[in-house]
Amino acid sequence: MSKKVFVVTGGSSGIGLAVIRKLIEEPSYHVISFSRSQEKIERALLELGEIPQNLKFYEGDVCNENDCHRFSDFAKKNHNFINGLVNAAGVLTQGGIENINFIQWKYNLDVNLNGPYLFTQNLLSMLKAAKGASIVNVSSIASLRPGRSVAYSVSKAGLDMLTEYLAGELAQYKIRVNSVNPGFIRTNIHIDNQIVSTNEEYEAMAAEIARRNPLGRAGEANEVADLIMFLLNDKSSWITGSIFKIDGGTLIENDFLPIQKKS
Repeated sequence: MSKKVFVVTGGSSGIGLAVIRKLIEEPSYHVISFSRSQEKIERALLELGEIPQNLKFYEGDVCNENDCHRFSDFAKKNHNFINGLVNAAGVLTQGGIENINFIQWKYNLDVNLNGPYLFTQNLLSMLKAAKGASIVNVSSIASLRPGRSVAYSVSKAGLDMLTEYLAGELAQYKIRVNSVNPGFIRTNIHIDNQIVSTNEEYEAMAAEIARRNPLGRAGEANEVADLIMFLLNDKSSWITGSIFKIDGGTLIENDFLPIQKKS
């Protein structure tokens, strides 16, 4: 296969890391993970074990202009184009307007919405140069139905609109832009963002959410990664501006559907 270059923000954990795992299976791909936390990078290195030559971890903050400029310069020095960008970096602060202060509100919008905008803007010339690039934004079903966080829900709703807007604006450059909107996925996000503090609390939360899910279980990061891989692939070449729910039917849950019985 021909050489292709892919960049994944938030690639050191959760859905981002699951995408990295799939991309590096193709030796001809050059894959760069952009992550804010050195601690998470070290954790990812341990999870991956032997690091293939076609993968590089780069430390930086998606909502820091200097970091984004610095990464853009690095990418241009090492590659002529970028074929695919996955904006997977995200944070979550639980609570409504009575619980979330303005600093927390701004933090969620900075990482979840301003980050994808700023990072995409900095890499735009390289995405244009690919003459057929694909951008995939990792949103959430909380953008479609309010979740347990006003800041997270609003930031992801904004990301969906950014997806649709950019799909229209960038189509002239043959750049496709789509969004994947997961339901509850088993990742580290709830513990990393201190929504729960122990594995026991996490498992109890996951079990309760799964009980309300029509398919009766939580999702896995690799299942979302499979959808992202399809959207990065040329097989999805006529898909742009789309918002893809991947939630096990969570958003169709209603009083007429039976609640999953606990085993």
